[in-house]
Amino acid sequence: MPEIEPITQALAGVLYLAAAVLLAPIGKLRRAERLGIWLALAGFVLHFGLLAWRWRALGQIPIVTRYEDLTVDALTIAGIFLAAQWRLPLLRPAGALALPLAAAGTLWALFYTRGHFPFSPALRTNWMIIHAELNSFAIGVGTLAAAACLMLALQKRGAPELPALAGRLTAWAFFLWAAMVAAGSYWASLAWGRYWGWDPIECWSLATLMAYAFALHLRHKPAWRGGKWASFALLPYAMMLFTTYGLLLIMSSIHGQYLFQ
Repeated sequence: MPEIEPITQALAGVLYLAAAVLLAPIGKLRRAERLGIWLALAGFVLHFGLLAWRWRALGQIPIVTRYEDLTVDALTIAGIFLAAQWRLPLLRPAGALALPLAAAGTLWALFYTRGHFPFSPALRTNWMIIHAELNSFAIGVGTLAAAACLMLALQKRGAPELPALAGRLTAWAFFLWAAMVAAGSYWASLAWGRYWGWDPIECWSLATLMAYAFALHLRHKPAWRGGKWASFALLPYAMMLFTTYGLLLIMSSIHGQYLFQ
């Protein structure tokens, strides 16, 4: 199946993109919206099956290399969107932002090696898995929160429950990111003998956490309610993406030693 793996991954990305086009809030055609959800679900099932196959083939959870990191994050973004829109149909237009980002991660992963990287002693701990999975969930919820904030910022007359929903999703992104930082700190004490070392990834993770906290603080200020706050709340999400994907492209970090660049 190795030769089929990139084709399957690319197909999942194409399905996410097609679903995003159908979910874009233009015209509001019910039939197109339903088709978009089914296409996104098909991409998710294909994507999940591919990751499950890799897990079984390697004999370890695939969260070590950059290829695996991007694949898991993209799958989490799509999965959280699908679960949220099922419970809250109001969020279906958010797929126009969330699903292209899932597709981008899926397709970007293809530019990295799909080789096997056995766990080193520092990686053989449940805390590393907890840390990595919390990071993926924070990105998934953060993407949905950013999409809700973008909907709020662009709509002159949005749904009355959208501001509260955007705030709750942003709060969950903050909570998950904080838990990720805490779990990573404990893992660092096990792997490297220190809880905090002011590594570039650690510094930017802390800055992102503080930016989310500041955005949540501003939400309670009357002058910052509505679209103005929603626009500002996109900043910590951009910092989250840069910390996770962009920083290692321009700076070296101890966190990058396990990734195939």
